[in-house]
Amino acid sequence: MSKRTPGPKPNAASIEIIAGQIMAIQMLLETIIIDGIRSNAFSSELMLSVIDQGLEVFPKNKHLSENELLGAIGTLKSTLNAIEVAKTGKIPVN
Repeated sequence: MSKRTPGPKPNAASIEIIAGQIMAIQMLLETIIIDGIRSNAFSSELMLSVIDQGLEVFPKNKHLSENELLGAIGTLKSTLNAIEVAKTGKIPVN
């Protein structure tokens, strides 16, 4: 493993640790979604409907900061890409 630049002293509240955990969770959930759609355990139409609702509702939520909104929308768009991979087997080119 390559050496990384030391970050702040690790503790339970470190934002970098939490950010890394969230990235890993997102990767795992997208893998579950892809597998679920490919095995017909999940409906891609239902997933798309939920994501569309999120893309519509999150920007209207005045309680979210701009950074929270950026994170939420980015996660939903990443999940849209995961669904595209599940349906087509091809990684979308942006």
